[in-house]
Amino acid sequence: MSESIDAGDPNARLHDAARGVAESAGEVGALRRAARSVDLRFDPAAAQELRAVVDEHLSRVDGWLDRAAALSRRAPLGDNPVGTAMAEKFANRADGAEHSFAEVLRGYRDVLRETREAVDDSLRAYRDADEGAADELRGLAR
Repeated sequence: MSESIDAGDPNARLHDAARGVAESAGEVGALRRAARSVDLRFDPAAAQELRAVVDEHLSRVDGWLDRAAALSRRAPLGDNPVGTAMAEKFANRADGAEHSFAEVLRGYRDVLRETREAVDDSLRAYRDADEGAADELRGLAR
C-alpha cells in the first residue's frame, strides 16, 4: 500500500528518501538471495569495480553521518519557550526522528553494506564454481 505524503509537508523529502531506501533494501535483498543461490555471478573484474564504488559511497556516508551528528546538537536559540522548541525541532530533524536525516543515512549505509555483501557472495560463488570446474578438468586429465 502506498503512503500518501503531503507535498507541503516539510518532512516530505525525508519521507520519500526513507521510502526509497526501504525499496532499495528490498532490491538488494533479492540481489543477495540470487548471489547466494548461484543464480547470479559477477565477473570478478566487474565485481571488484562495483565493490570499489560501494566502498567509496560507504566512506562518503560515514562522513555525512559524522556531520549530521554535529547538526543534532541543540542550537543555542535562547532560553525561552520559542528558542527551546525550535532548537529541539531542528535537532530532531537531523537525528532522532524516524525519518530524520541521520536515520535515512543509516538506512542507506545498511543498503550499501548489504550490496557489498551480495557482491562478495557472488565473488565466492564464482570462485567456487571456477575451482570446481578446474578440479573436474584435473580429474579428467589423469
